[in-house]
Amino acid sequence: MDSKSISRSTMSDHSHTTDVVVKATPAEAAAKSYEKKTPISTVPLSKEQVKQRYGVYKSSVCEIREKFGANVIKEEKSSKLAILLRQFTGTMPVMIEIAMVLTAVLEKWIDFAIIAAMLLINAGIGFHHENSAKAALAEVESKLTANEKVQAFRKADGGEIEETDLKVEEVIVGELIYVRAGDVIPADAEWVHGDKLFLNKASLTGETRPIKVPEDEKNVFKGSTLIQGEGFVVVTAVGEHTMQGEASKAMSSSEQAASPLQKSIQGVVNWLVAVTIVIVFFILIIQLAVRGKDVRMVLLAATGLIIAAVPVALPMVVTVTLAIGATELAKQGAIIAHLSAMQDLASMDVLCSDKTGTLTTAKMTISLGKIWVNEAIEKMCSRFSKANVVELAALCSTLENAKKNEIECSVFEALEKVKDTDAAKFYSNYHCDISKGDVYFGFNANVKRTYCTLSRSPQCGCESKLPEKLKISKGLLTKVLNNKSSDDDSGEVQWVVQDYDIVGPIAMQIDEKFGRAGYKTLAVAADIRQSAGSEVHMSLVGILPIKDPPRASTEETIEKIRHALINVKMVTGDHENIARNLAADIHLGGNFLVHDDLWPASALRDEKVENMDGIAQVTPKDKHEVVSVLQRRGHVVGMCGDGVNDAPALKLANVGFAVPGATQAARNAADIVLTDSNEGKSEGLEVIYDAIVISREIFQRIQAYVLYRFASTVLIIIFLAVLTFAFSADFPALYVILLAIINDVTVVPICTDKVVGTKGPSALNMLTVLGLSCVIGGLLAVQAIMTYWGNPFGLNGMDAEEVAVYLQISVASQFMIFICRTEKAFFLTIAPHWLLVASCSCAQLLVSLWCGLGVVVAVAIPIEAIVYIWLYSLAGLLVVDMFKCEYYYLMDPDLHPNLYYTWVLDLIWCRKLPTKRKAALPRLPRRTSPATIPRDLTGLYLRKDHVGNLTLDMQTIIRRSMHTLRSCRADMEAREEEKREYVVDVKESKESA
Repeated sequence: MDSKSISRSTMSDHSHTTDVVVKATPAEAAAKSYEKKTPISTVPLSKEQVKQRYGVYKSSVCEIREKFGANVIKEEKSSKLAILLRQFTGTMPVMIEIAMVLTAVLEKWIDFAIIAAMLLINAGIGFHHENSAKAALAEVESKLTANEKVQAFRKADGGEIEETDLKVEEVIVGELIYVRAGDVIPADAEWVHGDKLFLNKASLTGETRPIKVPEDEKNVFKGSTLIQGEGFVVVTAVGEHTMQGEASKAMSSSEQAASPLQKSIQGVVNWLVAVTIVIVFFILIIQLAVRGKDVRMVLLAATGLIIAAVPVALPMVVTVTLAIGATELAKQGAIIAHLSAMQDLASMDVLCSDKTGTLTTAKMTISLGKIWVNEAIEKMCSRFSKANVVELAALCSTLENAKKNEIECSVFEALEKVKDTDAAKFYSNYHCDISKGDVYFGFNANVKRTYCTLSRSPQCGCESKLPEKLKISKGLLTKVLNNKSSDDDSGEVQWVVQDYDIVGPIAMQIDEKFGRAGYKTLAVAADIRQSAGSEVHMSLVGILPIKDPPRASTEETIEKIRHALINVKMVTGDHENIARNLAADIHLGGNFLVHDDLWPASALRDEKVENMDGIAQVTPKDKHEVVSVLQRRGHVVGMCGDGVNDAPALKLANVGFAVPGATQAARNAADIVLTDSNEGKSEGLEVIYDAIVISREIFQRIQAYVLYRFASTVLIIIFLAVLTFAFSADFPALYVILLAIINDVTVVPICTDKVVGTKGPSALNMLTVLGLSCVIGGLLAVQAIMTYWGNPFGLNGMDAEEVAVYLQISVASQFMIFICRTEKAFFLTIAPHWLLVASCSCAQLLVSLWCGLGVVVAVAIPIEAIVYIWLYSLAGLLVVDMFKCEYYYLMDPDLHPNLYYTWVLDLIWCRKLPTKRKAALPRLPRRTSPATIPRDLTGLYLRKDHVGNLTLDMQTIIRRSMHTLRSCRADMEAREEEKREYVVDVKESKESA
């Protein structure tokens, strides 16, 4: 190299021009001598020249980064001080602060101090959990960006070229990087060598039509997606100096949109607040205009009611729970891109899985002994062998792609075994020489093949035996045999192989044979006749069989996913025979479609797609259509993908999974990015199954808290409204505020509670949540009103009665969380987390201590009364739990059998049963749901007809499991009756004897 520095040319899209300097030697680095270099637009002739001509020296990286900045676009993030201040400026803190002001005006200094202490405690807990959630999300985000790697070429001080994988933020100005289809450009750069690149700049300009580089322009920009092609580019701008960086400055102040879950919860919260405001309005009218109460006292009571009605910790609990769930998913190897995807994951009922890498190991190997060689090729090239097929396939591949592509890697692994043998004749004698017009067109999902032209090396000693030029292609057999007949083929070079009518059927038979044996195939064709100019006379050379075995855990994991009422479908671009062979190995099912079955669209086609076990030979457009059809049929669809052309389907799917090794474009479009490394050592579908289980557990926790908080609000609203309108009485505002703060904050450990997720797809149905909240809250309100009205504990004085009511409501509403956390009877589910039990118990023991000592509350009450209040409250919760189970039973008798109902009727029947009776016990009547029309509502979850979408075997298994309890009970009754009849018969025979 004549010059030792590099400069970038002025870019038309930027108003600034910057010279990029790279040190060549330590001596020049010390002198800091930077010289102008030949402009980047001067295209070198070969890859080796590109690597020598461009790129940075390792010793100059720090200096360049210091001068031009890191490749990072800074985002505005809330400081810890801002998070702390937010604890005092929300709706709830402001209402508490208003209550503090009113108590100060009324000169109730003890109440003022108590409310102030509660406010500070609430702010401290809120700050801790919000900060923890922020840290957890930052950790997940760092894991997501850690998977983004850039293939770069740097120079050692001695001039040696070193290939390295860099993180996106490590890329610097002057960097020589290699990009391929599916990559998201990491920085603004200029094309210097390689294919024609098709670039999508929709994320920057909104223009969906791809631009051609270098035909339309030479620059590529950070954030744009490379749709097709591969080649070398030199970085010209990084970080905030890129086009994306400049655009992000205008967007930095925009707020993040709320997720559907947050919107639905907020809708119910708004409804409860609206009802509270209406009640407060009438309370103000009655208390001030009719009864002439003191304005300050009435305002304080109204403020207390509003505080009790507004869910204090609801946003925090939802955020913290989702953040903890995202961290758990990341540990299992599933990195979630945004929290709102958690809801769709929990409600997913169809999973469209790709084959390679998910159902299989993706560790591909070419079976050298099974390679098929076209006999006709020997007429053109003597002593042509299986090793020569591998050589030609390797010549039509690139080492740069071998690290990213398993098929390319398998080709080079096979080459290592044959290149030094006597049969080798091609690989060491040919290379791509651009100075002689050679070209290389990389693989893309549309043409499904690679193509290159090669020139014979001058050092080759076999000039008379080998042609001067080689034209080679490898890829999908149908695309290698004949790509002229396809209207949508966008390949620059097209052909029909020689003797197509003869060799075509033979090759298809061989391909089908390989497919039935479970092999992928890679066809290789070559033009070794030295066709002049652009003429192409390709001949099929051979077929490489590639083995990709299924993962050991795939079959078992599919069964688990199906038992979770999720239908698994295989969606693959491989041949139908390969897909069927794998499906038989993993017991997926044999109902398969192919590409041609998808078109034209029809209602019958949609039904076939819904009932299929898989589809083979699909294109990216087919994947998008499959997702669209399933969604129109009412399913929540998950889709796996890895390529740039999978991005539309991943984006359309309710849950898009980017599998390990996916392109950056696929990862950006996906909702969840699967990785190879995880603490649970799961792989393939196991990671997806773990993610499903975790997401359902997360929503079980969120449901428990939402139900608990809404029921608490209903309890307080009904109790205070009845007290005001029916009894013309006031309840101390301090007690209401203490109820709202203590009972709400102490159940925050629900975020880490031990729960069992639903066995089917789940999604919060807020109307059903509100209905059950009204049932639970209404029943507890009746119990509290009975306590206030009847004085069952025999206390003297209104103050003592109010303290007793406060303690009773506090205990009942606090421990209500344990019946809200499950659809079953509270004592039949998994034990809660010790932290939740300790938090609730300690809080109520503290409240009981206040009531026993007369601290905080107006007067002390006897210890005996406190014990009776606890027993009375817990007994009330048992009754409420029975009504809760009945509510779930009415929603779906099969999914939620009410054991309380069964036990009570069993007790009744046993009491009526005579001592001598030969007739069988009467069967319990099977109650039907009050609704006569079909419903898709199950408990708190929306549930579709999943069973009908599964195979017949799975339908039978699931139906049997749903009726297991009923059938077991019938068998037990029959056996008991046989025993009774036997005893009676023996007794009668003895009496007759």
